[in-house]
Amino acid sequence: MIEMRINLRSEERLDDLLIDNLKLIQNPNYFCFSLDAVLLSDFIRPRNNSRVLDIGTGNGIIPHLIEPKYKVKEVIGIDIQKQVIDMAKRSSVYNNLQNKLTFINLDLKDALKEFGTESFDYIVSNPPYMKRGSGKVNPENSLAIARHEIFCELEDIIKVSSQLLKYKAKVAYVYRTQRLAELLSLLEKYNLSAKRMRLIYPQLDKKSNLVLIEAIKGGGVGLDVLSPLIVYNKAGDYSEEVKKIYYPES
Repeated sequence: MIEMRINLRSEERLDDLLIDNLKLIQNPNYFCFSLDAVLLSDFIRPRNNSRVLDIGTGNGIIPHLIEPKYKVKEVIGIDIQKQVIDMAKRSSVYNNLQNKLTFINLDLKDALKEFGTESFDYIVSNPPYMKRGSGKVNPENSLAIARHEIFCELEDIIKVSSQLLKYKAKVAYVYRTQRLAELLSLLEKYNLSAKRMRLIYPQLDKKSNLVLIEAIKGGGVGLDVLSPLIVYNKAGDYSEEVKKIYYPES
C-alpha cells in the first residue's frame, strides 16, 4: 500500500492499527478506541460479500479492522458526531480504503429512512454502556456521548438493527455484562435470537465485565456459550489470546 501524506489537525495523532499497515486518526478530546472494539472485530463472523453496518462507528475503528480480516462487500459506519466521522473519512483516504469504507454523519433515528428496511447482511455495534442520568454528564461532551445513552438508548440500537437486518442476517454487540439480562430481553423483543456469546474477564479471578454476543434475526432457539476470554494474566500483561487478537502480525 502506498502511504499518503496527511495533515493532522490540532491535537490529532495517527495510531498504528498493527494490521495491513493501517493507521487511524485519533484525538484524545474525543473517544479513542479501546480493546472492546478490537475484541468485537475479532468476534464477528460476516460472510463473504456481506454489506455491513457499524452503528456508532466513532472514528471508524471497527470498519478499519473488519476490512482486512473479512472479504465483505462494503462497510458503512454511522455516527451522530460530525467530528469523529470527519476523522474516520480522512483515515479511510489515508489508508486508500475510501472505495470500501463509507462513513456517514447520521442520527440513528434517520437510519431506516437512509438505508431502507432489511438492507444489511451484518450489523455491529459497540453501544454506549451507561444509562442516561447515571453520574454527572455534560451532554455537549463528545466523550460523554460515546459512554452514556444521551442521543440513543440500547433499545433504540437493537430496534433499528432489527429493522435494517435482512431475515436470517446477524448482529453483534459488545456490552457490559452487568446489563446482559436487559440486552437479551431486548434482543428477544425485536426478533433477534442470541446464538453465540462469550464472556470477557479482566483476569481469571475477577468477575466478567464485558460480553460479546451475536444474534440472528428470526434465528429461533439455541445459544452457544463460548469459552471465557481472559484479558490480563497475573502479571498484568495481556493474555496470550488477547495478544494474538491485538497484535495479529506480531
